[in-house]
Amino acid sequence: MNIAVTGAAGRLGTFVCRALLEAGHTTKATDLRLNRESGVRIEVANLLDRVSCYRLVEGADVLVHLGNHPHIYGRPLAQTYAENCAMNANIFQAALESGVKKWIFSSSIQAMRGTHMISENRPSVLAYLPADGNAPANPSNSYGLSKAAAEEMMRYYATVEGCTCVAIRYPMLLNLEEKPFEKRVVPQPYPYPDELFSYLDLRDAASLIPACVAAPLSGYHCYMPVAEQNLFRRPGRELIAEYFANVPLRKPIAEIDRLVDIGGITSETGWVPKYK
Repeated sequence: MNIAVTGAAGRLGTFVCRALLEAGHTTKATDLRLNRESGVRIEVANLLDRVSCYRLVEGADVLVHLGNHPHIYGRPLAQTYAENCAMNANIFQAALESGVKKWIFSSSIQAMRGTHMISENRPSVLAYLPADGNAPANPSNSYGLSKAAAEEMMRYYATVEGCTCVAIRYPMLLNLEEKPFEKRVVPQPYPYPDELFSYLDLRDAASLIPACVAAPLSGYHCYMPVAEQNLFRRPGRELIAEYFANVPLRKPIAEIDRLVDIGGITSETGWVPKYK
């Protein structure tokens, strides 16, 4: 398949382009800058230019949209939200009108983490545990708000226009090949427990994209992929007792090993994480 990839020069985009090539796909990659490490030809373009978006998706079978501001730092908060929303609306509408009706979007766990902060002694606002991609959005900053808005856009296009839309709420992404976990410092207490102490190796994060491309999906899906272990390498039931005593549980606490259930991702796409 021919895959249109936005944000192809970014940290995740570089790994995604490689994974798509290894899966036998061709890419039509774009970003604000070049990056030879991605292994593909990148067309420099700005997704805020609505007209350019039509050229970027022309001839594609699938859209993989990674091209957003990656965090809230370095620009006014309103700019992060407004420009991410504009980029998403531009590329989604261009894809729809160009006949590209399968979209995969890089959302974030920040779309649902809420304001549970250890330093401020706030209780968890999670709807349930173990969590999954169906957990309701509850952003705590303008970056997470832009991701939640994009998820709602995709739900709309899936429902009204019949598109196949997959939003992936990525957790913290680590390059464990470059820097092993043993050499990393995990802050304790962890400042944002509603991110569920989760992480994912960049190779696993990238491999989920071709898995979603190949899977016979329809409608709207929201996934939350995480590594097998959490950052503290502790059983989920221990962390629930310490951090999430107020959160409703979907099964007895004695049966909970992991705070995030990825069973739906595996059953629908065949994807499982390899690196921990």
